[in-house]
Amino acid sequence: MGRSINGWTSPVRRGSRQGRARSPGWKTWVVALGLVSGCGPREARYEAELLPQACSGTPALDGVSYLRFRVTGAGMEPVERYVPLDRGTAELPAVPSGPGRVLEVRGYTDLPRAGGRVVALGRSHPFDVPESADASHPKVRVALRRVGEYVRPGRSKVCVGLSEPRAGHTATLLEDGRVLLAGGFQVDSRGNDATLSSAELFDPVTGTLEQVQGLGSPRAFHTATRLPDGKVLLAGGEVQSVEGSLPVGHARVLDVARGTSTEVALKAARSHHGAAVDASGRVLLVGGVGAGGAVVSEAEGYDSSTGQVFSVSTPVPRVGMGVMPVRGGQRIAVVGGSDGTELRPEVLFFSYEGGSFVPVGEDARLREPRRDAALVPFGGPERLLYVGGHDSPDASRPEDVLGVRFLPTSEVVSPGDASQVTAGPQVFARSELCAVALPDGRVMTLGGLQFTASGPVSDPHVELLVPGTDGGSTALLGLKPLEQARHQHTCTVLEDGSVLIVGGLDDNGVRRTTLGDLVIYTPVPLD
Repeated sequence: MGRSINGWTSPVRRGSRQGRARSPGWKTWVVALGLVSGCGPREARYEAELLPQACSGTPALDGVSYLRFRVTGAGMEPVERYVPLDRGTAELPAVPSGPGRVLEVRGYTDLPRAGGRVVALGRSHPFDVPESADASHPKVRVALRRVGEYVRPGRSKVCVGLSEPRAGHTATLLEDGRVLLAGGFQVDSRGNDATLSSAELFDPVTGTLEQVQGLGSPRAFHTATRLPDGKVLLAGGEVQSVEGSLPVGHARVLDVARGTSTEVALKAARSHHGAAVDASGRVLLVGGVGAGGAVVSEAEGYDSSTGQVFSVSTPVPRVGMGVMPVRGGQRIAVVGGSDGTELRPEVLFFSYEGGSFVPVGEDARLREPRRDAALVPFGGPERLLYVGGHDSPDASRPEDVLGVRFLPTSEVVSPGDASQVTAGPQVFARSELCAVALPDGRVMTLGGLQFTASGPVSDPHVELLVPGTDGGSTALLGLKPLEQARHQHTCTVLEDGSVLIVGGLDDNGVRRTTLGDLVIYTPVPLD
């Protein structure tokens, strides 16, 4: 069936193409975000609204001749359909009723068999297709973005920016696909750091920001952990005062959906620490910086099912380490870092047993101890990549330490029954970099600090690491650098596989500037 767009309706054609003359409706569809609808078995229906949104750069559908609609989901074979863009409207592929359907839309310069390439991409939030013909059919929105480019969210050349520039904040992907941006700090006109208590929500589909309930008290360099029930645990952090940086000794559980917030007292005040949640919703908090800049040894846990904090008897005096769940969330790995005096090569594993987290398994050891590196899954959930960092054990900022060496190396941790650490790919030397694992197993590294003759400065480099297959070597691809160098920013993989880069600090060695921008990069798909 066809849908009318501004009074113009195109019938659904089947079989061979009927020519390439542009219909009077295609521009309206691109600009006015026209609706496309479809019918499936048992009258299962859904509608899709395409949002080619960006305020700068190449328009998402520029040069696109075909759109590919592809729907996947549990209990169904993937279905897809190629539709000429100039048709104006089209019938979406028929989809069997059921939950958790995902619509992917790709823009091609021509049909793939004719050498066409993907230049635009978008995926929907999972949606349910009802079986009953009488039930209201879902309306699915898909944001289309240009692949291989940095785009700013917004429309009509009006870009979206943060309500407050921020660095040292957190970014948490919520169950509904939005991103919670919380806390952080900004540099004022006198060059002093001011800690923030604000939080805002970014909707990647509409490209909009909205203010949400504040954090109750300011904090930066805290951790944000999404819990199984969809709430977010914001733990620890630090606040700037006339006395200097003071660690925060409490956490806050945010329920964004209900607009509520609950404060939880921690056993130790800490910032620059690590946190990860296991498969049962228990969070391990380790290390960090406490009062007077001392490294915190005491570890603790938070049980999201009871809302209670519990002690962990094993001390973990670490700062600048990576913390991440492994083995399906049955264990939590603590990798690298420093105890404030020396770098720690041990890779620790914890699991929840007998009412607390306890060390388990054999400790592996890093080949090249480091801190302030990035820890991220690599090629799937069974391997971790620990990349970059520097070799100074001092707990202060690396730019305050003479002779610090920024590392151009990485290591791969395989957290099996017999844990192993092997050499990883060479990378551009930098510390405090942001790294994310893409859904297809590739890893992107973005920004950080690099060392120059005048000292550490913010870095714009972006790399794409592609795991080798069947034991092959990793491919390293240098991508177009960020338009603005930054560190202490966040990078988050969105539901559609794009990467959201938010805020951070641009330090050129002379002046520090807090950034208030949002940038989205959509990697070119592998297939």
